[in-house]
Amino acid sequence: MLVDRQSHPALGLLTRLVNEGRSPLGRLHALWTLEGLGRLDTALVLKALDDPEPGVRENAIRLAEPRLSSSPAVIEKLLNMVTDSNPKVRFQLLCTLGFVDSASSRAVQGKLLLENIEDVWMQVAALSASSDRAPQWFEMAVSPKLKLSAGESPGRRSFFRQVCSVIGSRQKSGEIQRVLKAVERNRQSGSEWWCAASLEGLASRAGGKGGNPAALKASQDLLLKLFEHPAAGVRHASLQLLKEAGLATGAAAERALRRASATASDSDADPLARADAIDLLSLAGPGERAALFKELIDPQQPERVQAAAVRGLGQVKGDEVARFLLSKWRTMTPAVRSEAGYALESDPSRALLVLNAIKNEEVQAWTLDFSQKRALLMNEDPEIRNRAHALLEDQPGEREKVVKRYQAALDSNGDAARGEQIFKRVCSKCHKKNGVGAEVGPDLGTVQNRPAALLLEDILMPSKSIAQKYEAYVVETFRGGINEGVLGSQTPTTITLRKEEGKEMIIPRKEIKRMYVANLSAMPADVEKQVDTQQMADLLKFLTTR
Repeated sequence: MLVDRQSHPALGLLTRLVNEGRSPLGRLHALWTLEGLGRLDTALVLKALDDPEPGVRENAIRLAEPRLSSSPAVIEKLLNMVTDSNPKVRFQLLCTLGFVDSASSRAVQGKLLLENIEDVWMQVAALSASSDRAPQWFEMAVSPKLKLSAGESPGRRSFFRQVCSVIGSRQKSGEIQRVLKAVERNRQSGSEWWCAASLEGLASRAGGKGGNPAALKASQDLLLKLFEHPAAGVRHASLQLLKEAGLATGAAAERALRRASATASDSDADPLARADAIDLLSLAGPGERAALFKELIDPQQPERVQAAAVRGLGQVKGDEVARFLLSKWRTMTPAVRSEAGYALESDPSRALLVLNAIKNEEVQAWTLDFSQKRALLMNEDPEIRNRAHALLEDQPGEREKVVKRYQAALDSNGDAARGEQIFKRVCSKCHKKNGVGAEVGPDLGTVQNRPAALLLEDILMPSKSIAQKYEAYVVETFRGGINEGVLGSQTPTTITLRKEEGKEMIIPRKEIKRMYVANLSAMPADVEKQVDTQQMADLLKFLTTR
């Protein structure tokens, strides 16, 4: 009210409250009220920066920002706060010093970051300054003098990834090549972690709308060298960058493809290396390798190899591929089936074949995951959409009938040990309990006091009541892709979608064409296809037992 009324008679009392007030909260409100009145002078800000209460010092740093260009004394005071004992104060200090471009400020920022490198929020604060600093941060991180790359830790790995994601978003060939060359030079044991993290960061931001594929194409030979790196993480991340750049012809590419073909066919090779080799072959034209991909979609092959082969084969146009995948459907594990589902729903003609297979009971509807069902139910083609609604949606009252049928589970003596196995098989792809599972939906350790009857409804009618923060979002991108998942962490430039089995997809905001909440829960509404009445009793017992 004082600010709204611009009450100048209050200025003296507010100043006195800042100087003499015993309440830290009172001093804080007085400072911001004076700022709102346009009468907060630099002397009071300097005094507040020395306040014994950390919360007042933290806010005083924010209040100092409009005075950075006009008061050297304020800048000097901020630089001397580098040793403040409070982490929130240090965090705000690092954010604010990003506005001060001087050698002494950069030195203090570096000190704050290095001493708090395990705090991911301090990394965010450091990177919130001008993106011009990102290449400098990378050079600092790989410098033998600072030894930041000498030993792996979660914080250090995160920092390399975040710094290189900023470099990737800048789309400058020279900066990207410097990162790639630094990685290529470090093939010795012990450096794989930061090399992989750096490439992952580049890959997360180097493509997309407004991207500059030329910045990556110029480095294709170097990326192909990195694809031969002995560390799986480096190899896989370089593959993601090659996907963004597109594989151009050339002697280096031909050599790499010959080696990839041999690796993909080698049953004694590491399954991860074989899967990456298949993905590389797909970049060069999946149609030429269709026979190989079909051969590798076999239960005798490792799951990752089969999934990569399905991914590659799915890029081959035509219904013949769809018929082949549907013929193999019952032999596929869930991970392989998921890749097949994406390949099938991406084309209208193939989508109709899937719906026919569901109608003829050759494919069970519950084997499709949420996003694949959504793609059919909300397809732009009205024929696909109408047939999907008839086959995949329950008629009014059907879910209530299912709940009524399963109420017998409430009267059965469930076994918590058996229920734990049901949880691991059916629920752990999206939920955690006792530290087991993926964090996509709510942690089920929090529902142990919920009545079993309500839990039964939650399980069998998931769209009836969707927990806040666990809604499924649909994100359409300018590339034409449609992605679904629970909204995870966000930054000013990216969003993260969480999917089954803890998988995450990071999407740059500039790529988002349209984003909206789905009208269905991400949890499948046909759990009864996988769990009978007694198993439901066991699952309920497990969920309600400490």
